[in-house]
Amino acid sequence: MYSSLPAFVLGFHGCDKSVGEKIIAGKETIKHSQNNYDWLGHGAYFWESNPARALEYAKQLKKNPHNKTNVINTPFVIGAIIDLGFCLNLLTNF
Repeated sequence: MYSSLPAFVLGFHGCDKSVGEKIIAGKETIKHSQNNYDWLGHGAYFWESNPARALEYAKQLKKNPHNKTNVINTPFVIGAIIDLGFCLNLLTNF
């Protein structure tokens, strides 16, 4: 029996192209969001299996930036394979 269910998902993160290229090159890591309005808490946010939605979000941030430190000039999307590990799964009863 597993202590956690094996679960991998594809996640997509919207950001500025310059930031995304640095992350892909291994020169930078994704910065965790620590805003008061982050309704799921502090951390890095990904759209599950939806790169189009991640791009849409990056475009939205370009038009309406939340702050001056994460300005998006060129909307861009990076993908990741995410191991969910010990996550709260509300779809099962075990």
